[in-house]
Amino acid sequence: MTDVHVIGAGPAGSIAAIAAARRGHAVVVSEQHGEGSRHATCSGLFSAEGLVSLSDFIDYRRLVLNRIKGADIHFADEVLSVRTKEPVAYVCDRHAFDAALADNAESEGAKVVYNDMVKGSFRADCVIGADGPSSSVAKQFHFPPMGRFVCTMKAVMEYEVAAKTDRSVISMHLSQRRFPGFFGWMIPHADDLAEFGVGVALPGSAGAAWDHLLGMYGVKKPRKVASDIIPVEPRRMTSMQHGKRKVLLTGDAAGQVKATTGGGVIFGGNCAALAGKHADNPHGYELEWRTRFGPDLFLHRKIRDHLDGLPDEHLAGLARHLKRLRLDSYLSKHGSMDKPTRMIKPQMLTHLARALAGIE
Repeated sequence: MTDVHVIGAGPAGSIAAIAAARRGHAVVVSEQHGEGSRHATCSGLFSAEGLVSLSDFIDYRRLVLNRIKGADIHFADEVLSVRTKEPVAYVCDRHAFDAALADNAESEGAKVVYNDMVKGSFRADCVIGADGPSSSVAKQFHFPPMGRFVCTMKAVMEYEVAAKTDRSVISMHLSQRRFPGFFGWMIPHADDLAEFGVGVALPGSAGAAWDHLLGMYGVKKPRKVASDIIPVEPRRMTSMQHGKRKVLLTGDAAGQVKATTGGGVIFGGNCAALAGKHADNPHGYELEWRTRFGPDLFLHRKIRDHLDGLPDEHLAGLARHLKRLRLDSYLSKHGSMDKPTRMIKPQMLTHLARALAGIE
């Protein structure tokens, strides 16, 4: 007898399955792709604090490809540089990361069934939809749709990182003219390997942005490019009681994604752990994830809204203003990739006062 049916064996689905199994539930996970056949379309860059928050579910240390100690954030043609002494993020082998979580779900007692496309024949009264932004679970149970999405393109290709820049530093490019509604990026994996990617708010097309980014770095078009659609706002409702059935959405299916960067594994993974915990309590799940993670997701959305409203000349002006206030220094000491609420504290007011007085 199955208690919980999880749809999707990505990070959110696997974490939800582990959490539910640890609560004593009999769990089945349905994954539409074959084992080992999935090609990771999302980046493997995660914050260090975010990975620690998921350490009960995966040992990420053996999956690290590179340690990140800073970022060059290009506001149009103006650059804000942030540097730290210790790694603040890690680049992980994303395919191995996803596979390890699915393996861990099985080792915790969940049954993972591959090549299993579910079309309404759920195997339990508790259903967790972790099946991405176009979630079939959400459609079947008529959850409210998400309204904002980003189209991304990315590829890992040869690039002499050491000859061009510090391999521990990522680059982000904000420009409404070149990357409308999102940004372009370069993430070093090794001295001769890097991930290049772009995102454009739908209904825009990422093709022109992709060509521009490759031209900026002087790299040839790769043969294989991964494309994806990422939600950048949560659903208004992510759980419900439908007759005797209890249905929860988590991860990208719920829109638990940072609107600033499109990163969904950390927030989605932590919310998925709550979905497994509250598999038979939709209201408890909705209340806890929104209380714990809603404020930060809200701030990420507001930051994205503000950036999207600035033409390139105003973006460059914003960067110059932030540098005058020495916000690059503040972010180097107190920045958080995931939790902007953590940065709003008395130290920030002190820093701003000192910067305005010319002391900082």
